[in-house]
Amino acid sequence: MPEIEAFGDAIMGAMAEHFGNSLPEMVIEPGRFLVADAGTIVSEVVLVSSKGEADPVRWVYLDIGRFGGMAETEGEAIRYAFRTPHDGTREGPVTIAGPTCDSVDTMYEKSNYRLPVALAEGDRVEILATGAYTTTYASQKFNGFAPLEEHYI
Repeated sequence: MPEIEAFGDAIMGAMAEHFGNSLPEMVIEPGRFLVADAGTIVSEVVLVSSKGEADPVRWVYLDIGRFGGMAETEGEAIRYAFRTPHDGTREGPVTIAGPTCDSVDTMYEKSNYRLPVALAEGDRVEILATGAYTTTYASQKFNGFAPLEEHYI
Protein backbone atom coordinates (compact mmCIF):
# COMPACT_ATOMS: atom_id res chain seq x y z
CA MET A 1 0.00 0.00 0.00
CA PRO A 2 1.44 3.40 -0.91
CA GLU A 3 2.12 5.86 1.89
CA ILE A 4 -0.68 8.35 2.57
CA GLU A 5 1.44 11.18 1.16
CA ALA A 6 1.29 9.52 -2.28
CA PHE A 7 -2.51 9.65 -2.18
CA GLY A 8 -2.42 13.31 -1.11
CA ASP A 9 0.02 14.19 -3.88
CA ALA A 10 -2.16 12.50 -6.52
CA ILE A 11 -5.31 14.23 -5.27
CA MET A 12 -3.67 17.66 -5.08
CA GLY A 13 -2.15 17.22 -8.54
CA ALA A 14 -5.55 16.42 -10.04
CA MET A 15 -7.24 19.26 -8.16
CA ALA A 16 -4.62 21.80 -9.26
CA GLU A 17 -4.89 20.56 -12.85
CA HIS A 18 -8.66 20.98 -12.92
CA PHE A 19 -9.15 24.03 -10.66
CA GLY A 20 -5.85 25.92 -10.86
CA ASN A 21 -5.58 28.41 -8.00
CA SER A 22 -9.36 28.32 -7.35
CA LEU A 23 -9.32 25.15 -5.29
CA PRO A 24 -12.63 24.26 -3.65
CA GLU A 25 -12.75 23.25 0.01
CA MET A 26 -11.99 19.52 0.25
CA VAL A 27 -12.84 16.90 2.83
CA ILE A 28 -10.98 13.61 2.45
CA GLU A 29 -11.77 10.39 4.30
CA PRO A 30 -8.78 8.02 4.14
CA GLY A 31 -10.69 4.96 5.38
CA ARG A 32 -8.96 2.30 3.34
CA PHE A 33 -5.53 3.63 4.23
CA LEU A 34 -6.37 3.58 7.93
CA VAL A 35 -8.11 0.19 8.28
CA ALA A 36 -7.57 -2.05 5.25
CA ASP A 37 -4.73 -4.01 6.82
CA ALA A 38 -6.83 -4.60 9.94
CA GLY A 39 -9.17 -7.08 8.25
CA THR A 40 -8.76 -10.67 7.11
CA ILE A 41 -11.57 -12.75 5.66
CA VAL A 42 -11.30 -16.46 6.36
CA SER A 43 -12.83 -18.43 3.52
CA GLU A 44 -13.03 -22.05 2.49
CA VAL A 45 -12.49 -23.63 -0.91
CA VAL A 46 -15.81 -25.06 -2.10
CA LEU A 47 -14.52 -26.58 -5.33
CA VAL A 48 -11.47 -26.66 -7.60
CA SER A 49 -12.25 -27.54 -11.21
CA SER A 50 -11.18 -26.87 -14.79
CA LYS A 51 -13.01 -26.23 -18.05
CA GLY A 52 -11.13 -29.09 -19.72
CA GLU A 53 -8.05 -31.26 -19.47
CA ALA A 54 -6.10 -29.04 -21.88
CA ASP A 55 -6.94 -25.83 -19.99
CA PRO A 56 -4.16 -24.98 -17.50
CA VAL A 57 -6.37 -22.49 -15.62
CA ARG A 58 -8.14 -24.01 -12.64
CA TRP A 59 -11.32 -22.46 -11.27
CA VAL A 60 -11.20 -22.01 -7.49
CA TYR A 61 -14.63 -21.46 -5.95
CA LEU A 62 -14.67 -19.94 -2.48
CA ASP A 63 -17.52 -19.74 0.03
CA ILE A 64 -17.39 -15.94 -0.34
CA GLY A 65 -17.83 -13.94 -3.50
CA ARG A 66 -18.76 -10.54 -4.83
CA PHE A 67 -22.20 -10.66 -3.19
CA GLY A 68 -20.82 -11.80 0.17
CA GLY A 69 -18.56 -8.81 0.75
CA MET A 70 -16.09 -8.84 -2.13
CA ALA A 71 -17.94 -6.20 -4.19
CA GLU A 72 -14.73 -4.27 -4.80
CA THR A 73 -13.46 -7.07 -7.01
CA GLU A 74 -15.86 -5.60 -9.61
CA GLY A 75 -13.76 -5.11 -12.72
CA GLU A 76 -10.90 -6.64 -10.71
CA ALA A 77 -10.32 -3.13 -9.35
CA ILE A 78 -8.90 -4.20 -5.99
CA ARG A 79 -6.51 -7.14 -5.98
CA TYR A 80 -6.62 -8.76 -2.58
CA ALA A 81 -3.75 -10.99 -1.46
CA PHE A 82 -4.50 -14.61 -0.55
CA ARG A 83 -2.82 -16.88 2.00
CA THR A 84 -3.32 -20.65 1.90
CA PRO A 85 -1.99 -23.64 3.86
CA HIS A 86 0.00 -24.61 0.75
CA ASP A 87 1.91 -21.35 0.26
CA GLY A 88 5.46 -21.94 -0.89
CA THR A 89 4.54 -24.96 -3.01
CA ARG A 90 4.15 -25.15 -6.80
CA GLU A 91 1.57 -22.69 -8.13
CA GLY A 92 -0.59 -22.50 -11.23
CA PRO A 93 -2.96 -20.02 -12.87
CA VAL A 94 -6.48 -19.72 -11.45
CA THR A 95 -9.79 -17.98 -11.88
CA ILE A 96 -11.27 -17.17 -8.47
CA ALA A 97 -15.04 -17.22 -8.13
CA GLY A 98 -17.71 -17.08 -5.45
CA PRO A 99 -20.26 -19.74 -4.55
CA THR A 100 -23.52 -18.35 -5.93
CA CYS A 101 -23.70 -19.79 -9.48
CA ASP A 102 -24.26 -16.24 -10.72
CA SER A 103 -21.93 -15.55 -13.67
CA VAL A 104 -21.15 -12.12 -12.18
CA ASP A 105 -19.76 -13.81 -9.06
CA THR A 106 -16.33 -14.21 -10.67
CA MET A 107 -13.83 -12.13 -8.72
CA TYR A 108 -10.58 -12.63 -10.63
CA GLU A 109 -10.33 -14.00 -14.16
CA LYS A 110 -8.03 -11.56 -15.99
CA SER A 111 -5.60 -10.59 -13.21
CA ASN A 112 -3.30 -13.58 -13.63
CA TYR A 113 -3.71 -14.90 -10.10
CA ARG A 114 -1.67 -17.96 -9.19
CA LEU A 115 -2.49 -20.24 -6.26
CA PRO A 116 -0.90 -23.49 -5.07
CA VAL A 117 -1.68 -26.52 -7.24
CA ALA A 118 -2.27 -28.51 -4.03
CA LEU A 119 -5.23 -26.27 -3.08
CA ALA A 120 -8.30 -28.47 -2.61
CA GLU A 121 -11.91 -28.46 -1.47
CA GLY A 122 -12.12 -27.73 2.26
CA ASP A 123 -8.83 -25.81 2.44
CA ARG A 124 -8.89 -22.58 4.39
CA VAL A 125 -7.98 -19.45 2.42
CA GLU A 126 -7.29 -16.10 4.05
CA ILE A 127 -8.06 -12.97 2.06
CA LEU A 128 -5.83 -10.20 3.40
CA ALA A 129 -6.22 -6.43 3.86
CA THR A 130 -10.03 -6.54 3.70
CA GLY A 131 -10.75 -4.22 6.62
CA ALA A 132 -12.06 -1.22 4.75
CA TYR A 133 -15.54 -2.05 3.47
CA THR A 134 -16.11 -5.77 2.96
CA THR A 135 -18.57 -6.35 5.80
CA THR A 136 -20.66 -3.37 4.75
CA TYR A 137 -20.84 -4.76 1.21
CA ALA A 138 -21.97 -8.22 2.33
CA SER A 139 -25.54 -8.81 1.17
CA GLN A 140 -28.10 -10.33 3.46
CA LYS A 141 -28.58 -14.00 2.52
CA PHE A 142 -27.97 -13.59 -1.24
CA ASN A 143 -28.91 -16.99 -2.73
CA GLY A 144 -29.28 -18.27 0.84
CA PHE A 145 -25.71 -17.51 1.95
CA ALA A 146 -25.43 -15.85 5.36
CA PRO A 147 -23.61 -12.50 5.54
CA LEU A 148 -20.06 -12.29 6.88
CA GLU A 149 -19.59 -12.85 10.58
CA GLU A 150 -17.43 -10.23 12.26
CA HIS A 151 -14.96 -10.95 15.04
CA TYR A 152 -12.91 -8.23 16.72
CA ILE A 153 -9.66 -8.83 18.57
